[in-house]
Amino acid sequence: MTILRIETSVPYDSNIYLVKGRSAVLIDAGTGLDSQNVISQIWEQLDGVRLSAVLLTHCHADHTGGLYDIVQEFGCPAYISEIETSVLEGADQAVSFASHLGVRLMPVPCKKLLPTDVFDLGDHVLEVIQTPGHTAGSVCFLDRVTRSLFSGDTVFAEGYGRTDLLTGSYRDMCGSLRLLRNVNMGTLYPGHGPTAADGKKAVNEAIAMTEASY
Repeated sequence: MTILRIETSVPYDSNIYLVKGRSAVLIDAGTGLDSQNVISQIWEQLDGVRLSAVLLTHCHADHTGGLYDIVQEFGCPAYISEIETSVLEGADQAVSFASHLGVRLMPVPCKKLLPTDVFDLGDHVLEVIQTPGHTAGSVCFLDRVTRSLFSGDTVFAEGYGRTDLLTGSYRDMCGSLRLLRNVNMGTLYPGHGPTAADGKKAVNEAIAMTEASY
């Protein structure tokens, strides 16, 4: 069982996780502003294992700007929530927040990520949890084997994702956090910042923050 973080030199890059079993998937792709370094690390960490897909937690360019180069390099499909495929395929600079991040988003064909999808890597089995709020199509990925939760910008080790950008919704975020409260999880692997060994505690603390803001 292997979960690796791909490091980048860009301070506001998303976390990029390589989840490796008999095959591998990448969760999120960063801005693409450090693509050569990122791709080099992916090749090194794959160590002969095939990269079968890139799974995207949402459409923001700090998570998707590097997708074009990665897909070109590895020839693997990319998956994103069904309602956000048009953002990446049309390289929507506004909804993706690319123009604000200094990222030139390139159009990439994407497969529609459905709530019933399961990615079986052998040592890891990832299922999709729809968690709108940060964006309308935000998702988390739960590993059924390790109980690890890859939470994107829905919840962090401390706090939760902002909801004031295009397609964001504070009401939806509150609902998604409450949904995650019922998920049997261990380690939290968020889209930014450090991991949290007790993911459920992080979720409960985020919920407490939303309740305190009323």
